[in-house]
Amino acid sequence: MKFETADICDENQDKKIQVLSSDYKNYGGRKKCQGKIITIKLDKSNWRLLELLRDEKGEGRVIVVDNSKAFYGVVGDKLMAFAKENNWAGIILNGFVRDIEYTKDIDVSLFAIGTCPLRNFEKTNSSRGIELNFDGVTFNDGDYLYADNDGVIISNEKLI
Repeated sequence: MKFETADICDENQDKKIQVLSSDYKNYGGRKKCQGKIITIKLDKSNWRLLELLRDEKGEGRVIVVDNSKAFYGVVGDKLMAFAKENNWAGIILNGFVRDIEYTKDIDVSLFAIGTCPLRNFEKTNSSRGIELNFDGVTFNDGDYLYADNDGVIISNEKLI
């Protein structure tokens, strides 16, 4: 995968590009990812995300997850293993991750705001395919995402 987000931004100044803040760090084994976005809004619980990663083929897409920064580890080694097995390119999480000693070795990008060993066990509501807004960025199903160590960029059209 050969691209640099900085170069994509430079080459597409005339297009509407959004950039996620540098608060989001990669805890996955894949250093870069790109793909079409699937959105999911969680209410603490990761059950719906688990089902998505386990039961659906990713086909190189990226899941953007809004957990409203609830202080729970939403994605860990088990969900990352499902993501790799089903060919998801990456996960962008407005929340926290766990098991990073293992997730860093799984070939999927995992951008999140931090770590938390605590997990939520109750089954709560979630919504899929809706517009998400966090950190000043809007995400929609079908948008395109490009991420590397310089940052995460989003566009409503394919850029490379």
